[in-house]
Amino acid sequence: MQKIGLYLLGGLLLMGCAGGRADKKAAAPAEHQVRGLELLDESFDPASLNDPDYPIQPKSRKDASHLLSQMQQAEKADTTEQQLFGYRVQILQTEDAEEARKVQKEAILDLDAEVYLIYDNPYYKIRVGDFRTRYEAEQFLEKVLRQGYSAAWIVRTKIKASNKQP
Repeated sequence: MQKIGLYLLGGLLLMGCAGGRADKKAAAPAEHQVRGLELLDESFDPASLNDPDYPIQPKSRKDASHLLSQMQQAEKADTTEQQLFGYRVQILQTEDAEEARKVQKEAILDLDAEVYLIYDNPYYKIRVGDFRTRYEAEQFLEKVLRQGYSAAWIVRTKIKASNKQP
């Protein structure tokens, strides 16, 4: 009799544990739902706000003609410095910004030409001159090599068309 009672008690315990698992499984999908969605009101319509209209006022003809003349003058100024493909002499390529600035200052003093500091990740490049032909760039390269810039070479790049070199 005691054995039967123990078997019944053990069976009830097992059934009680199994019932708890079924309840957890049923509650699991509710836990995966996003919380706070019940607070969203999707019935909002921005067109129903009745905001006051603020129309854009057109400028007067006098202002428009003044702006047009300024734009035309700017276009004329831009045509004097058109960019085209040409050549420059590159005297340095480094990752050190301080070294690039130092060499740029020296080149401005040593060389009779425009000196450009260009950052092309990760390198700083010092380029000199605006030459339309490779022949002009080669002549200038000889001068640069005589000045002590032994690592200089010619690169093809966009140049300012208005500048002239000696």
